[in-house]
Amino acid sequence: MRAHRPLVFTLVLSAAALTSSCTERKQEPPDSAKEKTISASQPATWDGKEDAEAAMQRATRALNAVEPETAARQDSDTTTLAKGLDRTFTMQGKRPYTFDIACQTPATHTLTLKLIRGDVANEWDVECGDREADQLDIPAGAPITAQIRPASGETEGIISWRLNTVGAEDVQDCMDDITEC
Repeated sequence: MRAHRPLVFTLVLSAAALTSSCTERKQEPPDSAKEKTISASQPATWDGKEDAEAAMQRATRALNAVEPETAARQDSDTTTLAKGLDRTFTMQGKRPYTFDIACQTPATHTLTLKLIRGDVANEWDVECGDREADQLDIPAGAPITAQIRPASGETEGIISWRLNTVGAEDVQDCMDDITEC
């Protein structure tokens, strides 16, 4: 019987070692992981750099969604709603242009875009969060000015735009959205 005692002792030690590793406590996630849980009751604001970067990506996708294959980028930029937009563009050459604009905000928001050429001005509502950017056709010629008034208060959001030349076949409906044809 004595020969079996070392075997029994070895089996008992092995079983104890196996069961002790199974009862090991899992570490609690760090506080930063707990803070990432988003409540449905949180206000409609951006919480840092990640939200702003995601908004930039959505705006870029919206601009890409309307960009024709013949597009040649002449200018582009992104600004905040707080800064608004007031920029004049030269419209040289013979190819028609498109002015594409998208905005992203944490809550529903509509902007008013005003395009001015000489004595003629026209306004459009731009819905923030659309999956496709608004696209306006403009013939080459005199410079144009694009304006969006700065948002009041602490309204968060971005405005992204592109000015492209396009082939005549990519002009939709109206050759000049400023004069409304």
